[in-house]
Amino acid sequence: MLKLMKLELKKYKIGRYLPGILIANAVILLLIGGVHVAEQVDGVIDAYQNYKMAFSVIIGFVKVTFVIFASVILAKLVIGEYNSKTVNILFTYPVRRKKIMAAKLLLVSLWTFVTVLFSGLFVTGAFLLADAWLNMVPETLTTPMVVDHVLRILLNAVSAAGVCLIPLLFGMMKKSVPATIVSAVILVTITDSNNMGFSLSAGYILPLVFATAGVLIAFWSIRKIETSDVL
Repeated sequence: MLKLMKLELKKYKIGRYLPGILIANAVILLLIGGVHVAEQVDGVIDAYQNYKMAFSVIIGFVKVTFVIFASVILAKLVIGEYNSKTVNILFTYPVRRKKIMAAKLLLVSLWTFVTVLFSGLFVTGAFLLADAWLNMVPETLTTPMVVDHVLRILLNAVSAAGVCLIPLLFGMMKKSVPATIVSAVILVTITDSNNMGFSLSAGYILPLVFATAGVLIAFWSIRKIETSDVL
């Protein structure tokens, strides 16, 4: 499996997405800062009423961004192979088709986990530095708050690693790249939209449920790949 993943890394040069990750983090920081500025202009003193709300916004922005980002990579690694017909060559390898696809899915899943985890920590660090200067949150930050937030980032990274695979179901139906990406946008809009600090992914249980569902749905999507003909 590791050899297959290394081949995929070499073939698609996943590392070239690093600039995109950095740009995405910069945009997230601008959006978070923009919320504060917009609320100040409207006369609202506290754009972020407390750290729970602020941290929830950070996790929401990061997870939504990189689940959609992952759908683009997923579409390229899987759906793109069908559209370009290179999957015909891929399936001539003396390796089970499911194992090949599993390597692709695991690669996307791990990529998503790492980017959500480290981006969440980076954006949080940048936000707290800005907060120390601008006093955006009128609450005293405590160690338990920070620990809880780090645990939530880790939990949502796990959740994102599973959820990012769900769009494969829709993409495989018509071998459609747009369907894969659009379904990812709709999915995160439903599961990670933030309403006054509340989100379906805000707790500890549902993110794990979403992660498990994502893995099961992804492998259900390729259940017949061993016997189905590639056109």
